[in-house]
Amino acid sequence: MPQEPVLIIGAGISGLSIAYELQKQQVPYLLMEAESSTGGVIQSIHKDGFELDAGPNSLAASPETLQFIRELGLESDILQASAVSKNRYLVRNNQLHPVSPHPLKILGSPYLSGKSKWRLFTERFRKPVPAAEEETVTAFVTRRFNKEIADYVFDPVLSGIYAGNPDLMSINEVLPALPRWEREYGSVTKGLMKDKAAMGGRKIISFKGGNQLLTTRLQEILHTPVRLNCTVKNIAVAAAGYAVAYEENGVPATLQASQVVFAMPAYRTATTIAPLDATTAALLQEVHYPRMGVLHLGFEASAMQQPLEAFGFLVPNAEKMHFLGAICNSAIFPQKAPQGKILLTVFLGGARQEQLFDQLGEEGLQQQVLREIQSLLGLSAPPVMQHFSCWHKAIPQLNTGHAKLRVAVATFEKKYPGLHLSGNYLQGVAIPALLQHAAALAAMLKKN
Repeated sequence: MPQEPVLIIGAGISGLSIAYELQKQQVPYLLMEAESSTGGVIQSIHKDGFELDAGPNSLAASPETLQFIRELGLESDILQASAVSKNRYLVRNNQLHPVSPHPLKILGSPYLSGKSKWRLFTERFRKPVPAAEEETVTAFVTRRFNKEIADYVFDPVLSGIYAGNPDLMSINEVLPALPRWEREYGSVTKGLMKDKAAMGGRKIISFKGGNQLLTTRLQEILHTPVRLNCTVKNIAVAAAGYAVAYEENGVPATLQASQVVFAMPAYRTATTIAPLDATTAALLQEVHYPRMGVLHLGFEASAMQQPLEAFGFLVPNAEKMHFLGAICNSAIFPQKAPQGKILLTVFLGGARQEQLFDQLGEEGLQQQVLREIQSLLGLSAPPVMQHFSCWHKAIPQLNTGHAKLRVAVATFEKKYPGLHLSGNYLQGVAIPALLQHAAALAAMLKKN
């Protein structure tokens, strides 16, 4: 008897990679996508000779990720980051300060006050205090170091990864190594010194033509075409599995499935499973996806007095600027910009600053950010290329209480065998983590 297809709802990187891994396992699948195209937030744009990514600008080159890319036949399309990508900066008093993952190197930098340097140096002698409850990043870092280090080191770092607010984010979710180091070594800095991976940084890559090449290739090699413009409306328990009601190009239809993977954002999954489990749906709805803007700026290289030979820079919220940070794409991947041009990708909004869109308007906010960028980098001419993308619901925020959602999801999946929740709000926002989860889930579904 032929195996019933696994229904996958959502054709972003999670859904596409799950379908691909099922195909490798020779498990039939049906992949539905509500939009008219696949890839989700992974979108690449070509403008005036510049290669722009409105979503992820790079990905970590883990061995598993590189193997995945080789399987897709994209090895020759990989762009390796240049050596200058190891250089990172933080902004303070409208100046760029170089930073290093090595905790002792910052002791010689003017970026932090003498008091904070002393707190950093003596952290290894500070006794660990068991947390009475789940801590925010700010609470944990202030306890182990001080508020200045929380505001001027950890705040911009989390803005760069999650566009998040460390006053709300769970330390166990976003920086789990820190409480683990405190438990195992009695000190965060001791743990950091012992963790060679954390000290050494990670190699990063991109693709010729933009990172959308990854999702485009995934869609191309799927034997079963993606069903586009398919919106799942409801799911109900049926005699043999689940009855799934959906609309395809506006036409209502139903199908039966015994295995369903929800590879959608938390808020969309919440709407679909609400008739089955209102409690879990409510927790999914609570996951905040803040509004974000991505501003691409192209300049003549001659407009910058001193070239920014670095990955980019991050801005602490305490600096009261109107953006979170910027990537210098043309320094990392020179192929992303025409000869003699500079490409910057600037990130706006996020959990701390999404209100700026309403206060200034999209156009006003872009103009303000451009002025700040020109002042900070000493740019003497206007941009020769400008492009803006807005994500009304961008990166899921892993705030305190997220562990409760994980428990609820596990309970839901036990109560309703065959239903599986997947996505960056559970597996992590990095592409390699999503690819790893896809392989594990496909192997489990093969056994079922």
